[in-house]
Amino acid sequence: MSENISASKMLYELQEAGREQMEKEKPSVDDLLDRNIALMVNRIDMVMRRNVSEDEEVTYISNPCPSDRATLLRVYEAKVGDEQVAYASSIWTVVNFKSRKILKVKEINMKKYTMAKYRNPFGDRKFKITPEEEMAMEEVGTFKVGREYMDDNGHMNNIKYLEHVEEHIPELKDGAYLKEIRLHFMKEALYDEELKIKRLQKEGAYYFRMYKPDGEANFECEIFTS
Repeated sequence: MSENISASKMLYELQEAGREQMEKEKPSVDDLLDRNIALMVNRIDMVMRRNVSEDEEVTYISNPCPSDRATLLRVYEAKVGDEQVAYASSIWTVVNFKSRKILKVKEINMKKYTMAKYRNPFGDRKFKITPEEEMAMEEVGTFKVGREYMDDNGHMNNIKYLEHVEEHIPELKDGAYLKEIRLHFMKEALYDEELKIKRLQKEGAYYFRMYKPDGEANFECEIFTS
């Protein structure tokens, strides 16, 4: 019996489609890093329409969107035939890899990129963890950032955050899937840091926060399961 594609695996494949699009149409991620330009993710919003089996033939598509200032927008789509099974949008900051200075999007020559229209799957709906909700959170685990967690920018890959969140959602063991996912990245996690995970279940949703060794929150998310 085949397994279903997890939300973290789906997001990984979608982001790989974005990397492949950049590699094909140029400049690639490596081309940008050669110029000390890095893309740092701020937010990812994703919906999964249904469980998707690993046996299904899935097409992953990703394109950047018209962007300005220092914010780069990108959207993603996963399809089985003509059926859209997942959709995501993301917001990235353009920075100098060495100095961490924020750059403008125009530093990236995007003329050859195939563009798409930006759309957030949740429209204008925001989520925010209140101080009262943070106080009600329980600690559910810790983990150390290993070498295998690191990305091109020298900090923890964003997929790893979602993988650890999935470990603390009991319904996933019974065949549920993550139908609505909102990820906010606040501060980079570095190699060998130990992160603390806190969780709150409220009104059908899961809220998670992760904390760096100094107590600073560096990631939060809102999850709705099927």
